[in-house]
Amino acid sequence: MASVNLSVSPREGSGKGVARRLRAAGHIPAILYGYGTEPQSVSVEDLALRKALSSPAGVRAVLKLEVEGGKEPFVALVKDLQRHPLTRMILHVDLQSIDIKQTVDVSVPIRAVGIAEGVRTQGGNLEWQRRELQLRLLPTMIPEYIEIDVTELQLNEALHIGDVKVEDAEMLEDAMLTICSVKTTRMSVEVETEEGEGEGEGEAAEGEAGADATEGGAEGGDAKS
Repeated sequence: MASVNLSVSPREGSGKGVARRLRAAGHIPAILYGYGTEPQSVSVEDLALRKALSSPAGVRAVLKLEVEGGKEPFVALVKDLQRHPLTRMILHVDLQSIDIKQTVDVSVPIRAVGIAEGVRTQGGNLEWQRRELQLRLLPTMIPEYIEIDVTELQLNEALHIGDVKVEDAEMLEDAMLTICSVKTTRMSVEVETEEGEGEGEGEAAEGEAGADATEGGAEGGDAKS
């Protein structure tokens, strides 16, 4: 994965008042910590941050972080992003400096390929239990997404974490955990139930008709004798 350039500036002060003034000026308060640095308060231009996070990698982008007045750039990841619950405006960002030669733990989104056989021909519905996978790998090997082929999934079958292999990555979750499965839809269950009820009613009607015919025959016999 290619790195994305981003510049940050040291900031002084803390608290809600300082944060509000920064945001009013078009900057986002942030903290930088991790490999090769003591925790330090910084700020980043709002537009620059949104542009960096709009790359195909999104919030999983590997950042080449230039600190104003600093000597060497940092390689960093976004570890936490706080947004306003209504406006979705970015309020604060945590940036973790990393060693490019050491593995990191990341969440990578899943992308489905194809249409499951159980959906296409058997009336099922593809249900997702997880949309991301937790991986441990080198920063340079972080994929934008993980493709999972679901075309062979039959009705009542599932794909598990152990079924997925990502090159040069270690899975951090139990191999038996389900990623997705094909389940019978409520509509198909209702249709099957209705059909079953119809068959039962038909059989009952035939039984009643037979009983009526028998009773009629018996009455006729009495009259004949």
